[in-house]
Amino acid sequence: MNINTSLSGIRNAFVRQDVAANNIANINTKNYKQINVVNEEQKNGGVKATFNKSKAAPTHNKNNVNLAQQMVSQMNNVNQEKANVKVVRAQNEMIGSLIDLKA
Repeated sequence: MNINTSLSGIRNAFVRQDVAANNIANINTKNYKQINVVNEEQKNGGVKATFNKSKAAPTHNKNNVNLAQQMVSQMNNVNQEKANVKVVRAQNEMIGSLIDLKA
């Protein structure tokens, strides 16, 4: 497995956290449209974030930010970050073990 695959997952989780935080910060902004992040698989492994504005019906402020959805997204992003960090650590340990075997 290429380490860049895990690193792109970590970067992607950070991007998703930023977008969720921005959506939450704008929950009371009139006419604000929630931004959604979609993961796209990269040709050589890893993921890339693409963005689109939500087409959900507006709420009382004429915006369409779904707080519950944003909170769940933040929790998922933390888990995605942790999982990818564990993969990077495991790869590091395997490389260390291989170097020890060769020495």
